[in-house]
Amino acid sequence: MRRDVAGSGTLRNGFISCVVMGMFVMLTATSGKAAPATAPAMKCADVAGLSLAKTQIISATETTSASGNYCHVIGVINKRVSAQDPDHGTYGIGFELNLPDAWTGRFEMQGGGGTDGSLADPKGGLRLELSQGWAVASDDGGHEDAPGNKALGWIDDDPKAGGAAHFGIDEEARVDYGYRAIAQTTTISKQIIVHYYGKNPKYSYLVGCSNGGRDAMVAAKRDPDMFNGLVAGNPGFDLPRAAIGEVWNEQQLGTLATTTDVNGQPYIPPTFPPQDLEAASAAILSACDKLDGLVDGIVDDYTGCTNKLVYPALDAFTCTPNGAHGNTPHSGQCLTAAQVEVLKKIYAGPKNSQGKALYSSWYWDAGIWDPPSAFGGGWAVWNVSGFGPLKANSAVNLTLGAGAVPMIFTTPPVVTPVDGPNGQEAFIFHYNFDADAPKIFASTPEYPESSMEYMTGTRSGPSPSLSAFRKHGGKMIIYDSVNDGIFSGVDSVSYYNKLDITMGHAANFARLFMIPNMAHCGGGPGTTDFNANMLTAISGWVEQGVAPSEIIAANTNKSSPFPSSGPFDPRVAQNFPTGGTRPLCTYPKQVRYKGIGSTKDAANFACAVPRRDHER
Repeated sequence: MRRDVAGSGTLRNGFISCVVMGMFVMLTATSGKAAPATAPAMKCADVAGLSLAKTQIISATETTSASGNYCHVIGVINKRVSAQDPDHGTYGIGFELNLPDAWTGRFEMQGGGGTDGSLADPKGGLRLELSQGWAVASDDGGHEDAPGNKALGWIDDDPKAGGAAHFGIDEEARVDYGYRAIAQTTTISKQIIVHYYGKNPKYSYLVGCSNGGRDAMVAAKRDPDMFNGLVAGNPGFDLPRAAIGEVWNEQQLGTLATTTDVNGQPYIPPTFPPQDLEAASAAILSACDKLDGLVDGIVDDYTGCTNKLVYPALDAFTCTPNGAHGNTPHSGQCLTAAQVEVLKKIYAGPKNSQGKALYSSWYWDAGIWDPPSAFGGGWAVWNVSGFGPLKANSAVNLTLGAGAVPMIFTTPPVVTPVDGPNGQEAFIFHYNFDADAPKIFASTPEYPESSMEYMTGTRSGPSPSLSAFRKHGGKMIIYDSVNDGIFSGVDSVSYYNKLDITMGHAANFARLFMIPNMAHCGGGPGTTDFNANMLTAISGWVEQGVAPSEIIAANTNKSSPFPSSGPFDPRVAQNFPTGGTRPLCTYPKQVRYKGIGSTKDAANFACAVPRRDHER
């Protein structure tokens, strides 16, 4: 579990759902005025003999798969032995590049995930690109986690000193992970493409989710001329501050714990079992589902779903002797008063002892609960239960996050063993928001770039500016869950609003799509299957100048993930778009039902700027 949950290998792009074309009509990703397919100008095996600066091509193999025929290249950039790491481990930017036999002239850098640390045979951030003739590259972020890639032949983990986050002890590896691995892999990949096809890419893209979304937003700031199009899904663009939020959530949940785990820390899974999150979801829907004009299990008016509305609903769902939802804790009908208070503190966001906000608040959203039929990497996976019952805490915040916070988002890194009474969990539960939180901004002679400097790169003072990216003609699509389990949707909206103010009509080059009920990078009880239409949207905008006003997403549940009876309003299941489609709207517009026709058909919904006829 101490691997990148939204990272490389089988989990590289997080929980992006299966590809469904939906009903979105636009120029397809392979249409338009793209040049005819280009055949290779050299043999695949000969790629291994190319001489490239600070780069070793380990293998180049002609490959046949469901994605077509392509040349599969594995290499490493700047391979070295660390002098700073006490283990003197081997480091380098491992990369893979797939070169299709019939190339359309497009190149994509596939974003990473989690703390990276592994390679994957890249097919594209939306799983379609290689099969459509795109050249696609991926990287390992400058370090290799166990079990490691056999072609590279090394790992950088140390279970007694940071585990999979051990690379955080090496300054170069930190910076590679933050931004340099993406830039250098892109540069080398384009050089190989020129040799292999005899021409440069006509269009270059970076597509990723989670940390891969952060990769895209960092590239827009640091390397504005490198890509024509960027897709940043559920972006961890503010990751060091979001990590403080992870710690905050676990400490709040820890106050509910009645037992300890094998490491002697508060045992979190029993604090909010699934049936309790079901009750929380029902409470939120009772307060806000109707705001958009249709009770359907989706809070489309997420900006109108405020504490003023939600707090009384949570109070109404609190277990009391004469309460509307009974007095039986963990029944799926009500929440304890202590649980309600913890939710209020978590959704308000982390603060220090002086009341200063350290990250962001959160939107209230029915996706706090992942119904069994619509499971994804939702709120519970990150905060409570992880991926299964273990004797130790398995919430991702306490596995992946517990290694990253001390080793990567603290300067200088605090080296701890993975497990034990003085391990990574103990660091999280004893984190001090006054003394430790400021260390995301700290630097030392050995670590001259703070984590906020090398991890974000998207902020320039209090207001973001992407003037160079806009001048280059770049286009960016950001999509995010209204209530992601790790990155705040409020923070994404705040970033976009500041970008709009700073740049003046940001929609000319950047558009934000907020998705209710979606888990991290896909899944959950929402309309979350949109990969093909997302690829169409970004390529159509870059190559034909067609800016997306909406993207149609599909739901593949065979039945409503919400029950048709208490504690939910029966209309929730009745109107939920089971097996249907809904539009995703460009912020600040939101989805609104036209008042007639099937609630499972996107044609019966429109994107509209919300009216503020109810108090916020």
